[in-house]
Amino acid sequence: MWCLQLLLLFTLATSACPESNNDDVDFIPVLSTLLSSDLTLTQPIQVATTSIHPDGNQLGLGGRVAQRENCWNKLKKYTRIMMTDGVAQSERVLTISKYYLRCARGIPYNEYILELGALSDDPASLKAASYNYLNGLTTEAQTLHEYYDIQRKEISNPETGIYEIPTLDRRVSPTRVGGKGNYYLTTIAHLEHHADQLEYLSFNNKLPSVYLEVVAAIRHVVVPQVARSNVNSAEPGVPCIYVSPRERVDCIDKVRQNTFLLAPWMIDLMRGTFNRLIYMPKALPRSYKNPFCLNPDLDYKTLEDRYLEGDVLQIDKLMTDVCLSELRRFAQEGTIFYDFKKSYFGAYLDEGVREFDWINILISEFRERFPRVIGDMNLSTAWFYKYDSLESHAGGIGIHADQAAVNINIWLTEEDANLDKTSGGLVIYDTAPPQDEVYDDEKFFVWNQDIMEGFREKWLNEHGAKNVTVPYKENRAAVFDSKRLHATDAYHFKLDYTKRRINLTLLFGDGRNQEGETSEVVKMSNRLYKNENTL
Repeated sequence: MWCLQLLLLFTLATSACPESNNDDVDFIPVLSTLLSSDLTLTQPIQVATTSIHPDGNQLGLGGRVAQRENCWNKLKKYTRIMMTDGVAQSERVLTISKYYLRCARGIPYNEYILELGALSDDPASLKAASYNYLNGLTTEAQTLHEYYDIQRKEISNPETGIYEIPTLDRRVSPTRVGGKGNYYLTTIAHLEHHADQLEYLSFNNKLPSVYLEVVAAIRHVVVPQVARSNVNSAEPGVPCIYVSPRERVDCIDKVRQNTFLLAPWMIDLMRGTFNRLIYMPKALPRSYKNPFCLNPDLDYKTLEDRYLEGDVLQIDKLMTDVCLSELRRFAQEGTIFYDFKKSYFGAYLDEGVREFDWINILISEFRERFPRVIGDMNLSTAWFYKYDSLESHAGGIGIHADQAAVNINIWLTEEDANLDKTSGGLVIYDTAPPQDEVYDDEKFFVWNQDIMEGFREKWLNEHGAKNVTVPYKENRAAVFDSKRLHATDAYHFKLDYTKRRINLTLLFGDGRNQEGETSEVVKMSNRLYKNENTL
């Protein structure tokens, strides 16, 4: 059994950490001591992002780093197979992918405890196992510090002291600075999401209370120190005092968005939990009482007809109550949101999303219900994006296109979280970018960069583009030709962790015909077909 193999690997990794059955376990230094200490980062952490591609050269790595990178590469390989393989082999490939994700990101606490056997009747043993699990994560993180120092020297500009983080290939391991979802590069908003999620899981008895110590360390030590050490003061020479996300003195507006590198002591203080697979929720089984994910009462033939006529589809009450609830729970509980942007965080198909059963049910039912639109198209990719309510002024995803044929955006957060019912949705244009820009990987990389946002807006104006807006609503989907340019509408949501705006995006096909050539752009009318069917 793959879980047992992983457990053996984890046990070997943690064997140096003695078990303990008392309250004297060395977990983290006393917070009061840390707060009174003069903690500084080893290097300035202002980051200048450059747009270069890796040259393929690899350092001679050994031990854990080599293992992590090897697992990462194999995870990506099996993800590609999983998106194109037949149904008969999909379960086998998914099982292999689960193995390599855990090799790269660690074993979830709930799976670790489950493999140890029934501990619920022995609180002392359960507590010791919880500490042992965290000790193992810390030891694992410490083995990467030497490699981290090598990378930090490589990317630091000796003249300016500024880190120059290259935009690397998506398959780069999280052990490498600059790779998407790595262990070191982050924002304050991203760290605070990590703390919020651990707190939420602990309060809901998904994780033991010991994780609240990690939460306290993030909020009261790591985040304030990052804000103080970074060049984030509104006035030169005046320190940025960061008390809470809403209480910041002499800090610049973008202090929560700025990118920085975690110092090794910060990683240790968080007990190696950052950007690791700490908790993976289990799906409620499909049953005769809950057989469907998509609402069976919708008129799918009419929806297909309107899509093929060039309409943007607004589908209300898209999913059954159980499917909606399960997908929302998965996004709130799963510690898989490793990627960060200016105002939102991403969880992707290859890093845990495909493991949740209701995702696979949803994908299968879309193919069945939309045979003329989707049919046997491959799933190009899928992701959850979770938005930071406090950074709503920064906006969501800018104007862009996707390398796919059909785009399905589904909104999951409860209706009462949205403070402006006219916003929070998606702005969709009746115009597609030049197709050679979309289907050439290098050109697409340039086209979709954030720094090209102004260019895309100008391009739309020059081409007389019109748009239609699908407002946010719980359990509503926007379905449209993925070649259309589109952007997140302005949003205003409550600040609670469970009230963050969450969308699930599914992309089907790649927009090419069977000969591999770019398909002709379908009609792109500015009509919005509203479906108001109810369960």
